[in-house]
Amino acid sequence: MPGRILIVEDEVVVAMYIETVLETYGYDVVSIVTNGKDAIDVTQNDEIDIILMDINIEGDIDGIETTRRIKEFSDVPVLYVSAYIDKETIARASETQPAGYLSKPFKNKDLRTMIDKIIGS
Repeated sequence: MPGRILIVEDEVVVAMYIETVLETYGYDVVSIVTNGKDAIDVTQNDEIDIILMDINIEGDIDGIETTRRIKEFSDVPVLYVSAYIDKETIARASETQPAGYLSKPFKNKDLRTMIDKIIGS
C-alpha cells in the first residue's frame, strides 16, 4: 500500500508540484490543505502515514504550532518542508520532535528518500 500523505502548504503552485512528484513515486496524497485548522481536521478524520508540513501557512497558527497540536492526539510523523531554515525556527520546530526537515527548494529524490526513510515504503 502506498504511503498516505497530507500536504500542508499555502502556496498552491508548490502544493500541486509536490502532489505531482509524490504521485509519480506512487504515493497517495490524501489531501492538500493551506492552514493548521484544516490539517488538524484531516489528521483526525483520515488515516495518514506522514504529514508534509510547511512552517509559514495561512491562518492563526503556523506549521510548528499545528504540529504541536496534532502531536497531542496523533503519532503521525511530520516532515517539515520549508524555506525557513534560520536557527530560531529550526529550534522551535525541533521542540515538536519532527521526523525530519527538508529545506526548499529541494530535490525530488531527496523528498522521496526522506519519506521512504520515515514511513518505510
